[in-house]
Amino acid sequence: MKVKCLVIDDEPLARKLMISHISKIESLELAGECSNAIEAGNFLRTTKVDLLFLDIQMPEINGLQFVATLKTPPAIILTTAFRDFAPEAFDLDVVDYLLKPIAFDRFTKSVNKFFDKREGKSHEVLNPESAEAFIYLKADRKNHKVHLKEIIYIESLDDYVKVHLKEVTLITRENISSLESILPSGSFVRIHRSFIINTQYISAISSDSIEIKGKELPMGRAFKKSAMAALSLREKKE
Repeated sequence: MKVKCLVIDDEPLARKLMISHISKIESLELAGECSNAIEAGNFLRTTKVDLLFLDIQMPEINGLQFVATLKTPPAIILTTAFRDFAPEAFDLDVVDYLLKPIAFDRFTKSVNKFFDKREGKSHEVLNPESAEAFIYLKADRKNHKVHLKEIIYIESLDDYVKVHLKEVTLITRENISSLESILPSGSFVRIHRSFIINTQYISAISSDSIEIKGKELPMGRAFKKSAMAALSLREKKE
């Protein structure tokens, strides 16, 4: 069953971006869009919604005031261009708080938090100690749920990225730097401008390369110092 989402924002371009993000995740479905709180209140009286993407700064009734009017609110991810509302927002037990402009990788992380919260798990999906930690990757016109423990290494090739998993390889147009920013640094290390590795699969390390699952990957000069420091720190922890 898909998660029904309602986007509430007085800015048309902001609504358009959120709707685009929703369309890229297979498990989400757009139930509707509203430009203000009054319109949203009327919508919720007739339509069941699982998740709100709710702007805070809106005319007449702002997002936080609107939430206070709901007896049994759906799960809520707040969106805003201002940081100042964060403490008050989290008092409402919202899933997450997104600062505009909202990049797709940050949006995906919030959606992951929603699913974890619904399943009674920790909000921090990308926890390297969690066997269930996952991300979504778009490939073959689908958004694939990929558990981090299945990723062996990530390889950047021109305008696309190959994610090498235990059983298959996914090809996505995600930027390798974007993937690096959402992966837990304790488990994943950038060793080259074209490679990120999952440290649990390392079998050997030399001065200029790392062997991982029988594959020898080069260590870039610009990344060598930080990569070796990260690997050394992980070894000490273990």
